[in-house]
Amino acid sequence: MLAGQAHFGKSWSLQGGIVEVDANTRFKVVTEVDKPGIRIVVAEDHPVVADGIVAVLARAKDMVVVGQARNGAEAIKLLKDYQPDIVLLDLRMPVVDGIGVLRWMRHSGSKARTVILTIFGSDSDVSQAIQAGANAYLLKDTSPDEILKTIRRVHRGEAPLSWERRQEPAPNVNSVNLNPLELDILRLIVQGHDNRTISSQLGLGANALKYILRGLFAKLEVKKRAAAARLAIERGILDIG
Repeated sequence: MLAGQAHFGKSWSLQGGIVEVDANTRFKVVTEVDKPGIRIVVAEDHPVVADGIVAVLARAKDMVVVGQARNGAEAIKLLKDYQPDIVLLDLRMPVVDGIGVLRWMRHSGSKARTVILTIFGSDSDVSQAIQAGANAYLLKDTSPDEILKTIRRVHRGEAPLSWERRQEPAPNVNSVNLNPLELDILRLIVQGHDNRTISSQLGLGANALKYILRGLFAKLEVKKRAAAARLAIERGILDIG
């Protein structure tokens, strides 16, 4: 059985331990901002895995989960709202992936430290995460005790990653030079609206919108809507409010 899968429908398995999860209970995200402990945001799109991670963290008296995100955009919102000490971050998530969140954190000056927790352990995945600013990199078959130990080390300012970090220049947001109409269109794309809805809301004909989209994608150097949305968030072109 793969790590993160339900075990007989009632527990979440990690190598080195089984964390019991009542099938009828959903963990509530703690939002008590004054509660003591290492403040953690969990960003994981798989509900069963997310509940298992929260269960692991709930065992530690020195940790508190202040937010739980199911995609990268939600993670960025929680980072802004709760300013956690640690983000436990999956690499593959909808809307904005883990690398996009890391790049946003660098651009925004976020003080949170990041522990990647993923099933992807290739050299390219690890290298990309390090270059984007990850402080630690764990696979999802890591034991619960090791996850907790790594979070504490990262919180103390230690760097479990041994690879040399290479600084990647933050993108120059101003170089995009989008006009107000292009920004409005981009904002609606990020919100998930289709062309028909965008045309209706902005009073544009279908052909006019397609023409503007071609120019917008050219400025962003992308070919698809999803790539434009990710880039807009990563570079801070649009605010996630």
